[in-house]
Amino acid sequence: MFRILLVATALFVATCAAPYTLPANDRADIAKRIAGFERAFVNGDTTEVVNVVPPRMITAIATRGGVSETVLRREMAKLTREATRNVKVVSFGMSLANAKFLTTPTGRAYGLIQTRTVVHTPGGTKLQSNTQTLTLEDGGKWYLIRIEDAGQIDLMRSVYPDIKGVTFPKGREKVIG
Repeated sequence: MFRILLVATALFVATCAAPYTLPANDRADIAKRIAGFERAFVNGDTTEVVNVVPPRMITAIATRGGVSETVLRREMAKLTREATRNVKVVSFGMSLANAKFLTTPTGRAYGLIQTRTVVHTPGGTKLQSNTQTLTLEDGGKWYLIRIEDAGQIDLMRSVYPDIKGVTFPKGREKVIG
């Protein structure tokens, strides 16, 4: 009985997150998206930072907030600027070479990209954040989604129900100076 339960559990886990070999053209598209996002993040281009969020998520947030998508994008860019105004980005990078690509039970491909951010805070503390960034394809384009925020994950799962069973790794933050 235990053996049957063990095999059933293994099969369930395997169907929840099957390994996926990313086609070269998709890898190139994701690399371009990452490069654009990294440039925008380091240079404080918050409008471009917002553009990596999938349109379906923007639509869902705008609908919930009762505002137009244009107003939402403008406000998101403004809030991002305000939140990072006094923070100096020392370094930022996503490692596509070390990304892990999987599929959901419905066959949606997604990737977890190692992301490292180092910032100086207003108090002079240097913080390093090691997280994963989710990448997924929607409407023929690859997007990037923060997954260290529970609210962001809940929203993403409501917009993409096939992601509901996916477990995301927790990020880590540490003071480095």
